[in-house]
Amino acid sequence: MANDNTADSSRPYRRRNVLKGGVAGATTLALAGCIGGDGGGGGGSGGGSDGGGDGVPDSITVPGIYDESGATSDVGRPTAIGSRDTITYINENDLFDATIDHPNNDYAYEVPQAQQYYQQYTSESSPPLIIGWGTADTEALAGTVADDEVAYVSASYAANLVTEEFPYNFFGNLDYTSQARAHLRWIADNDPEATVGFIFSNTAFGRSPVEGGKQYAEELELNVAPDINLPLTANSATTQLRQARDQDIDYLIHQNTSAPMRVLLEDKQDIYPDLTVCGLTYTVDERVVQQSPDVFEGVRYVNAFRTFQGALDSGGRGAEIIEANFEREGRSMDDPEVAQLNYVRGVIHALLALKGIQNAAEAGNDLTSGPNLRQGMFGIEDDDMFGLAEPFSYEEGDRRPTMNGRLFEVTDGSLSFDTSVELPQRDSWIGL
Repeated sequence: MANDNTADSSRPYRRRNVLKGGVAGATTLALAGCIGGDGGGGGGSGGGSDGGGDGVPDSITVPGIYDESGATSDVGRPTAIGSRDTITYINENDLFDATIDHPNNDYAYEVPQAQQYYQQYTSESSPPLIIGWGTADTEALAGTVADDEVAYVSASYAANLVTEEFPYNFFGNLDYTSQARAHLRWIADNDPEATVGFIFSNTAFGRSPVEGGKQYAEELELNVAPDINLPLTANSATTQLRQARDQDIDYLIHQNTSAPMRVLLEDKQDIYPDLTVCGLTYTVDERVVQQSPDVFEGVRYVNAFRTFQGALDSGGRGAEIIEANFEREGRSMDDPEVAQLNYVRGVIHALLALKGIQNAAEAGNDLTSGPNLRQGMFGIEDDDMFGLAEPFSYEEGDRRPTMNGRLFEVTDGSLSFDTSVELPQRDSWIGL
């Protein structure tokens, strides 16, 4: 089991006046078009019709674009399930005056498919907000999203998505580059003579943290080795590990998903066992750690939110949501295919959408308007997502939600919390 109990679980959630009462006695809403289980695409009812109290429509359409069968589906599927489950929870437990309709599709990590689904959703219903997935597709859509004025919560944490060029993009984590910076800060504090290197897939996702990460490593006076490429679909990493060994790399910063991470670690045991691998947010989860505890032993990991067990142990509303979701859907808490930190990631994405909607409603704004929901996102301030994450805040001039990294280490088959790193919130790092 993963363990990341820390004091931030006690942070109270400041309820807004549009948030209803607790689960007990809540009125269940009709799930018009909302996908509640593991299923794929569903229909939406449009941007919402009039009928709710105080100008709130009967329904708000928030589509989803997920990878459940493509190159990043190892982490994409549990994330998608977490978002769908939580939107069902929001609807069934009357957390808001309107139903959230959630038509969603698997785009299989293909950019043209993501663009097609985006066009389908926006032509059918003019949604004010969309939950998306990968870096390449989110970047490809970012200009269109800005032109169409659709708030877009992605699972890509690429730093360039929060620049002035792309004003409608949001995410709920430390940006990729700052995840690398958190590792580098820890390395500089604990092993200042070390040599570091970056290994990553040659994709927009993989390349995202490299330039800014290397700049920070040089600022910290760490030795920086040449880059190493490891594809998302890799089935061997022997060549890459020989490169790392020949360059005397002590710490390898890895931007990839858990599948190539496992390949890298399996080959590391024979070729370069003394190497320490420091993974970014998608490289490690409870599923792969439990399946291959010896292979993942000693790996370091960074995130801005809790592991699955850490979320349950937090004791807040977030834990309550996850427990209720698993009970409703008949899921097992012992099944790491879903009971893992990527599920928590998906819960957070749905909560970000909810909180943006709540804030827009509190301001008395039209909830079918993308600009109003974008403005609602800026009402998220010092908010730990019901105890699931580092506190998030969004500002008009700085949409990075946090600069706090939670560092973990795999020990004895467990993803264990080690320490937190608070990075400076430099303006010069926006987009880098």
